[in-house]
Amino acid sequence: MSVLDKNVGVIGCGGISRFHFSGLRKAGACVKWVCDLSEQAARPWAEQFGARYTADYRDIIADATVRVVDVTAVSSAHKAICLAAIEAGKAVICEKTLAENAADALQIVQAAVRKKTIFYTSYMKRFIPAMEKAKELLPSLGRILSTHIRAHQCWGDLWSKSPSGGIFHAPAGGASVVRSRYGGGILVCGGSHILDLVLFFLARPRRLFASMHTPVGMDCDVQAAVLMETGNGTVLFEALAHPLTRVGFLRDGWDERVEINGVNGRLDIYSSAWDQVDAKASMLVHYDNATGAATEYRYDPVSPFDRAMAFFCGNIERGVQGEQSPLTGYEVDNLISHINRSAELKQAVEVQWQI
Repeated sequence: MSVLDKNVGVIGCGGISRFHFSGLRKAGACVKWVCDLSEQAARPWAEQFGARYTADYRDIIADATVRVVDVTAVSSAHKAICLAAIEAGKAVICEKTLAENAADALQIVQAAVRKKTIFYTSYMKRFIPAMEKAKELLPSLGRILSTHIRAHQCWGDLWSKSPSGGIFHAPAGGASVVRSRYGGGILVCGGSHILDLVLFFLARPRRLFASMHTPVGMDCDVQAAVLMETGNGTVLFEALAHPLTRVGFLRDGWDERVEINGVNGRLDIYSSAWDQVDAKASMLVHYDNATGAATEYRYDPVSPFDRAMAFFCGNIERGVQGEQSPLTGYEVDNLISHINRSAELKQAVEVQWQI
């Protein structure tokens, strides 16, 4: 990248920002600004990168030398920040979920398309090696018949008792931390990544029927089960917050799996916990019906955040959007909206796409 292209402003220095900072460093970016309402959270990053600190994201937008804005603030802040950055002609990398609702997400991506600026929503699970290999092998399956895809995450026992504290506790007259910061429960926090993989592997669903469960005394969902119709067969999707500590690929309570069945074979993909990317790995099993052979692809631990940031920064350097659409964040938020609506109505709904 040119000197100007390397200049990045990071807005939001919460927990997930450490993965973005790691990816930016490895991509050779120059972090010029860091922004957070908490100077205590931001200062260590400012010192590490020799960057300037601000509590006002508009200082970053106003800096003409900043080429890229990386947004890792809470979702409720995304709309204002992204729209300002797009209007200023800057490339944007935004953490998921893109917005609090589909209408806001649509407004953001429409602005990016209209301005012709490079825009990414950082759904990094596309960049897990086993996912990438599966996408490469997908044509070998022939006609796709069905997909089973799930995010089962160990959140403790939220089913038999309401939490009296912590991020899932909803105080009287207030909202839980998970709802106020992230906009919802397991569907938004865990399921959004899996919905993105539905789009990554298959296509936009045309119709869906959903069921969701929110325990009494809580304000966030712990289960979302969805049947979707796509141009590539049916999809059975589930996001589940459970108390089981020794289940899953690595028997650590994390059980995310994608199973794609076609007339010529099957792909089974297993991935590990999102925040243990440097310690835990992914695996793909490809079954070829013609030969009867099942081939395992086992991958060493590697950060999909680093891989995603390398992809984003590389494309920004070349001045191209690349294979990931600027609409990605809207597509996921739109599915979340339709899932909520179907569950509320207790009936199937046609998925309406505005762009």
